[in-house]
Amino acid sequence: MLRGRKEIFTDEQEITRDNIILVLQKAMPYFTTIASDCHFLLNYEAGEQPILREKTYRPDIDCHCEDNIANEITEFKLGFNWGNPITLVQRGEKDSGIEDEALAISMLNECYEAEKIKSKTQALARYIEICGIGYTLIDINTDWEEGDSYFTVNVLDPRFAFVVKSSMVGHKPMLGVSFRKDEIGNVHFTCFTKTRRFEILNLVKIVNGEPVSETDEERAWDDEKRWTQKDRSGELNPLGRIPVIEWIRSHDRMGCFERQISEMDNLNLLISDFSNDVDQNTQAIWHGNDIDFPVDEEGNVIRPKTNDWILTHTTTDGKQPFINPLSVAYDYAGMLSNIVTRRALILQKCNVPQRNDDSGGSTGIAMSDATGWSAAESAACKEQSIIEGCKMDEVKVVLSAIKKSSNVPTNSPLLKLKYSDIQPNIKRQKTYEMVTKSSCFANLVSHGIDGLHALKAINLFDDVNQVYEDSKDLIKSYQDSMFNNTKDATTQDENQTTDGGYEAQIENSPMIDGQSKEKPVIVDDKNKQGITNDK
Repeated sequence: MLRGRKEIFTDEQEITRDNIILVLQKAMPYFTTIASDCHFLLNYEAGEQPILREKTYRPDIDCHCEDNIANEITEFKLGFNWGNPITLVQRGEKDSGIEDEALAISMLNECYEAEKIKSKTQALARYIEICGIGYTLIDINTDWEEGDSYFTVNVLDPRFAFVVKSSMVGHKPMLGVSFRKDEIGNVHFTCFTKTRRFEILNLVKIVNGEPVSETDEERAWDDEKRWTQKDRSGELNPLGRIPVIEWIRSHDRMGCFERQISEMDNLNLLISDFSNDVDQNTQAIWHGNDIDFPVDEEGNVIRPKTNDWILTHTTTDGKQPFINPLSVAYDYAGMLSNIVTRRALILQKCNVPQRNDDSGGSTGIAMSDATGWSAAESAACKEQSIIEGCKMDEVKVVLSAIKKSSNVPTNSPLLKLKYSDIQPNIKRQKTYEMVTKSSCFANLVSHGIDGLHALKAINLFDDVNQVYEDSKDLIKSYQDSMFNNTKDATTQDENQTTDGGYEAQIENSPMIDGQSKEKPVIVDDKNKQGITNDK
């Protein structure tokens, strides 16, 4: 039974060329278990779901039907939680002191777009949702051309990548590893520490970097050691950070359907047994009594075929021959109801809403709660809090790659961008909310809320900073005209003392004067005249 992917720790305070092979050798047994679990989960989602049946009464009838509800759960998560790429927005307009901060973040989002981040986000999300973990590798784009990104984003298969963390408080990453196997079976490991990059072959030797300097005694090689390969030092890591980023969807590091695997196996068994019963009744075994079929010249019984007649006669001793199918009374309606109920319960436990029920066209809060959309949104928000932290770990490495790239212009705003100036933006757009979000934005802007904060609040656009950069002049002009005109109008009303003003109209209008407490007017109903009650 799976219980989530384990974390790999080391007690070493620093990983160098002297201990990296030992650390890697100790980590591989733990990683082998993780890779095996990921392989099982990926195959399970693809439809490789064994039917756990202990007995088979008729070998000729053995249906294996997989509902593959795991794929349905995964596809919903990929669409609802990851349907839009994670964009970056400005944390605040006033706090950084950088004039072109919004422009720099827009340029950073453009670099992500140049890296086809939408497609790569889906590839990463599939590993995260199925396996519970995923990995990306950030590097400097050395093949840069005009219009390309200054960095590269590569999605790693969790069966061939892992991160070793410190066992100390904080569990900071100590080593990022990616490996591959060649055609002849050699395993090539690429390992990153904060300062160095190592290429290790078959867990036994470092094969990149400069030869390690020997002492005088080591230089006195004998003939047997003369042709052996020298130890290597590895190469410098120009980023100064571990570029392998680990992503998780929950702190127990489990997949989106992992907890319900036993229930899904049981559902597949129910559907298969139901199909077996239908097949068995369709191909029923016939039972005959006191029936004699003719035989051919070779002695084989001639069995009746389609449209053949079978004639029977009551024997002299009163026995009546019969032919009946062997069948079992089966509650088809009850079994189908059980299958539907179990299926809906699995989806409910995995926070997948009901999408096929007739809701009557209602989109209110009560209907959203009843069909499970509120639970799906709550689960997505919980996962979003964790994913945002993983994204910001990636942004740290991305900013380092930009600063180390020789292709970035020296006056580019990207070079001034800081980690604290950025925050991720994850959007889950519902079409029926567009009117509500548009009205909310109009109310916020009209009440003096900054346009950038209003755009982030409604969470409507993929690239909030780009939308604000394109629209900020009009938004500010609108707010200036609204508040300046209101202020001028208020000042004019307060200072107006001409004959057309309020004070000048008191004496000329009995109706207004009639509301005065100093000189109230008593209206004579008979004469229809106003009489001032002066005392």
